[in-house]
Amino acid sequence: MAQSKKSLFRRISNWLHLWLGLFSGIVVFVVCFTAAIWTFRDEIVLVFTPGQQVEKMDHPFLKPSELKRAVIKLTKDSASKDFGRLYSLDYRGGNKSCILTYGPDTAGNYHDLYINPYTGKILYHRINEDRVSRFNDFLRAGHRFFWLPRPFGSYFVGTNCLLFLITLITGFIWWYPAKWTKSTRDKSFKIKWKANWKRVNIDLHNVLGFYTVIITIILTVTGIVFTFRWFDDGYHWLITGGKPRLEHPHKGISDTTLLRPYFVYPDDEIWRRFTEYQNVRINYPKEAKDVYMVYLNPTTGHNDLTTWYGLDQNSLAIVGRSSFENTSMGQKIYRANFDIHVGTIGGLPTKILASFASLVGASLPVTGFIIWYNRKWGKKRKRKAVGCG
Repeated sequence: MAQSKKSLFRRISNWLHLWLGLFSGIVVFVVCFTAAIWTFRDEIVLVFTPGQQVEKMDHPFLKPSELKRAVIKLTKDSASKDFGRLYSLDYRGGNKSCILTYGPDTAGNYHDLYINPYTGKILYHRINEDRVSRFNDFLRAGHRFFWLPRPFGSYFVGTNCLLFLITLITGFIWWYPAKWTKSTRDKSFKIKWKANWKRVNIDLHNVLGFYTVIITIILTVTGIVFTFRWFDDGYHWLITGGKPRLEHPHKGISDTTLLRPYFVYPDDEIWRRFTEYQNVRINYPKEAKDVYMVYLNPTTGHNDLTTWYGLDQNSLAIVGRSSFENTSMGQKIYRANFDIHVGTIGGLPTKILASFASLVGASLPVTGFIIWYNRKWGKKRKRKAVGCG
C-alpha cells in the first residue's frame, strides 16, 4: 500500500537507486575504499619511507652544488658509478630531507637520494620504486582502473561512477520524506545505536549517506572528468558559464644561440632567487632547448595550482610562467579539479574530509545490499522459522 501511494517519479527514482546500486556496488566499494587510503599517500610515504625527517637547524640549507658533491662522493664509493642525468632537486621544507633524482642510468634505473639539506648527509638511496611506492601505485590502479588494462579500465570505472552519481541523486530523493514530522526528522538525521542491528544498518546507510552526499557527489563528478571527454566538456561549460578553455601556459624554450651559461652553478643561482620559499622543486633541462622548471610549493598532484617558472638554461631569464591572473572563478575551479578530487585543495583538513566521505561511499553498497537482502528474504526466513516452531 505504501509503495502504491508513491508518485511515479519516486517509484522510478527508487527503482533506479536499487538496481543501479546493486549493479555498480562492487566497483564503487573498491573505488571508494582505495581512494580513502590513497588520499593519504604523502603521509604514508612520510611515515614508511626512510630518510624523510631531519632535525631543523638555524642555518640555511646547502646550495644545490653542495648537495651534488655528496652524490659525487657516493658514486665514487659505489660499485655503480652511473646514476644517469640529474632529473630534479626537491627542497621540501625545514624538517624534511631534500630529494635528488637521477636517471635513467645504463640499466634504465632511476635513483632517489634523500639528503639532509643542512649537512649533505645521504639518508636513503631508493632505486626505482620501493614497497611504499608500489603500495600507493596499487591503490591508484584499483581506484582509477579497477586493476584492468587501460583504457578499458578507465571506461569501466568511469561508467560505474556515472551509475554511482545517479544512485547518489536518487538516494537523496528516496531519503527526503514526503512529510516532515518529529519521527521522520529522527529517522533522517539520527542513528539509533540502541536499536537492533537491522535498524542501525538502515540508519548508517541513510544518515551517513545524507551527511556526506554533497562531498561524495563533488568527488564523483571531479573523478568522472578524467575518463570521458564529453563529460569533461560539459563540466567545464557548466562551471565556467560557457567560457572557452584556457590554453595551458607555455613553459618556454631556451635560446640556443647562447652557447655558454652565464653562471658557473646555474641551480645555485636559481636557489638564491627562490630560497625564501624553502619548498622548491627544480627540474633540470635535458635537451639544448629545454628550460629549468622551477615549482614553488609543489604538490604530488598535477600542480595546476602551483606557481612555476620556466628559465632559460643559459641566461636564467624567465621564458615561461604560470598565469592565474584574469581568470574567472569557474576557470580557477576547473583548474583545481585534481586538487579538489584528491582532497589536497585545503591541506590536511580537506584530505580527512575526502577520505571520510570516500569511506562512507564505500559503505553504501554494503549497507544497501544488506537492506535489500533483509527486505527480500529476511522476512521469509523469519516466517519459516516461526512455522517450524
